[in-house]
Amino acid sequence: MQMALDEALLREVSRPTLRIYHWASPCVTFGYFQKIEEVQASFPGIPAVRRWTGGGMVSHGEDLTFSLMIPPGEKMASESPTVLYKALHGRLAGWIRSHLPVAVDLAGAGDVKSGSACFQAPANDDLLIGGKKVLGGALRRSGGGLLYQGSLSVPDIPGWDSLQIPPQRMSEALSDSPEIREIGVPTLKAAQELLRIRYRTDDWNCRR
Repeated sequence: MQMALDEALLREVSRPTLRIYHWASPCVTFGYFQKIEEVQASFPGIPAVRRWTGGGMVSHGEDLTFSLMIPPGEKMASESPTVLYKALHGRLAGWIRSHLPVAVDLAGAGDVKSGSACFQAPANDDLLIGGKKVLGGALRRSGGGLLYQGSLSVPDIPGWDSLQIPPQRMSEALSDSPEIREIGVPTLKAAQELLRIRYRTDDWNCRR
């Protein structure tokens, strides 16, 4: 349902929209191009769902998971991934630094590693603390709009609890004038239909 909500929101938002959510129990999301067999071997017995975006496998449960929907016509919707990642992750790095007395760095060419698990494979402009990846994200373009799905996991640092962060704190880091809105009934119905025809099906999750 989380994946379905992101897709449904991308189709209807008229301004950049941030959604932050948590998980009731452990779950794994995996990239559009990955194989289900690899996911099941790496995370046996844990429910898994294929994302609409790319990227690697992400284990959820204690992370701060969020998505950013940018509608057609917005400048950032047509920017290159390099520009978008640097701008978005740069703002989030500043936000984390304002809460924690630690160095937060954007990954450079020397930090990049390959791998199928997201947090073991830093990409350019992912966030690092002490050389360890703490933030990664993946993109999907559709109909002129753009969906970013991200996961922030900052473990073992006093003063930081991803599950207790008020959502408005992150929105204030990304916007000078954030406005809180509830997800409406039409959006929920559209997401439930996407859940039925896509995200809950073997055709989607086992397609590769």
